[in-house]
Amino acid sequence: MTERSAQSDSERRVREAFGAQAVYCDQLGSPFTAVLCRTLGAGLDRSSAIEADILAWRGDPGPHADSVPLRVAGALHYLVRAGRAGALAALYPPHAMPDPARLRAAARRLLREQTAFVREFVRHPPQTNEVGRSAAIIAGWLEIAARTRRPLQLFELGASAGLNLIAERYAYQFGAVSWLAGRDARVAPHGEPAAVTLKCGWKGASPALQAPLSVRSRRGCDRHPLNVADPAQRERLMAYVWADQTERLARLEAAIMTLCADPITVERADAADWIESVLPSSAEPGVTRVVFHSVFWSYLDRTSQERIAGCLAGVGAAASRDAPLAWLRLELGEKDEPALLRLTLWPGGADELLARVHPHGAWIRWER
Repeated sequence: MTERSAQSDSERRVREAFGAQAVYCDQLGSPFTAVLCRTLGAGLDRSSAIEADILAWRGDPGPHADSVPLRVAGALHYLVRAGRAGALAALYPPHAMPDPARLRAAARRLLREQTAFVREFVRHPPQTNEVGRSAAIIAGWLEIAARTRRPLQLFELGASAGLNLIAERYAYQFGAVSWLAGRDARVAPHGEPAAVTLKCGWKGASPALQAPLSVRSRRGCDRHPLNVADPAQRERLMAYVWADQTERLARLEAAIMTLCADPITVERADAADWIESVLPSSAEPGVTRVVFHSVFWSYLDRTSQERIAGCLAGVGAAASRDAPLAWLRLELGEKDEPALLRLTLWPGGADELLARVHPHGAWIRWER
């Protein structure tokens, strides 16, 4: 393949990625980000170094891989929030939906003016740490607690800042029923308002609200963990939330406050290396080990996926009723399918579909 044809193929895939991301944004209630992605996908060219870099992306730029459109949108939103966006800021929410041509021109101008910042920002994969997914995660934890009747020892892969690793510190409204954070030294007691209340539509049998959910310990890893006590890292996390989704932004801010009140440390590590290191020696009688992740699996290469699955299967084979092992994962389905919440529980090791879930947790359809 010639250099020119390689560039052409890369450019085509990048433009297709922006178009695909625009469709997802439309479907998930972010018309502004959809317009931004469409206008950039059509309007980027090689007249500036940063645009040429984006169009020559090495690897898969699509929404289920490197997510180049989200990286670029995150960089622009960061600059808007930081007061460094110039004329582009007047075209961003809460202002009215802008003319696409004006948006494209202002966005491209800012990319050129902030080339060094954007180039560094897009080097790193998006980390939304979407708190809305905790609604599905807590439903999974309750199901595991109901079945095993033991406290949970949590291990999260791809934990980002750790906001979903503290899911039991939030309150939930599952359709017509609710679940409040349990009483312990770190969590608001029953009857008192939690800082975060996650509301989602619910279809199917109710979650296991009466399960004896207790978290014995929690650990998480990420290749690039975010420390929300650091203002710059906190702003990076906020920037990945779509600018017109004010409810998500407010929810994330509240979750960050909850985490800062009782911080946890997410370990910097490769997920496969980490789980192979920490899980085999983690068995403790009377405790259920829970390995979980959300919208993480597709970012791994096949080798890492096989290593993690193999480690879990090996440790699961030695699990007992007094020391069970659970693998809970919330991952995106194919194409237009919702996210799927799946559970494998050892002893036994059967794979079960627990629920179909809106990618941001807006609704859950329980399948059990």
